Amino acid sequence: MLKLFNKIRQKLLQDNKKGAYLKYAIGEILLVVIGILIALQVNNWNEQRKNRRYEETMLEEVQREIMKDSKLIESWIPNLKSVEHSFTELAVMKNNPNHNLDSLNIHLQRIRNYGIILNINKSPYEAIKSAGLDRISNQEIRKNLTTLYGYHIESIEEWINEVLRVELFKRNDIFYQLFDPVVVPDSAGGFSSELNIEDPSLFFKNPLFDELILRSSWPLSIAIRRLSTVHEKMEELNGQIAQEINR
Repeated sequence: MLKLFNKIRQKLLQDNKKGAYLKYAIGEILLVVIGILIALQVNNWNEQRKNRRYEETMLEEVQREIMKDSKLIESWIPNLKSVEHSFTELAVMKNNPNHNLDSLNIHLQRIRNYGIILNINKSPYEAIKSAGLDRISNQEIRKNLTTLYGYHIESIEEWINEVLRVELFKRNDIFYQLFDPVVVPDSAGGFSSELNIEDPSLFFKNPLFDELILRSSWPLSIAIRRLSTVHEKMEELNGQIAQEINR
């Protein structure tokens, strides 16, 4: 009987050891799993921080260029509108013989001398596009970036370079035919040309003057509208980027 009791006691002790080892093993496995999960989470946080730093850096670069280009366009628009106004005034003078002609030369010189060179820096946007627009987390900013650079800016560049510039060259040709400019010394020691205006009624009746008003005014009006749209979109996007960076 005593032997049987000892055997039973040893068996229970062995079973208890196995249970303890099993619990220990399970505990070790759980610790390893928890450690892996924590490491993965820390790595994920680090990746998110890196992506956020990259996103903020790229948005800041785009914002800097947008602010510069927006200010430049904003400074152009009033000047171009004054040229547009001069076209209107010249049309009024032509059709109203009693209109005051004191400002005639000012308006003629204004429409003769204006031009546009559009040089918008798209490098930051192209860098974002190359890396993947999906790296910009704000969907509204992604959409507005694509709309601004992929549509509005391309549209105004094409209009100025392929339509307005052609009309400006034609404008110059018409001016030389209408007014036969005279070269005179200027105050800077160089030379400039002055319009030969003796009898305004002569060029008012010339069909070339009508062509000058018609050909040159409508591309300018469209350019002003498109530049105003680009400026508006830039200001809107600039505000969105500022909010995103500061959140």
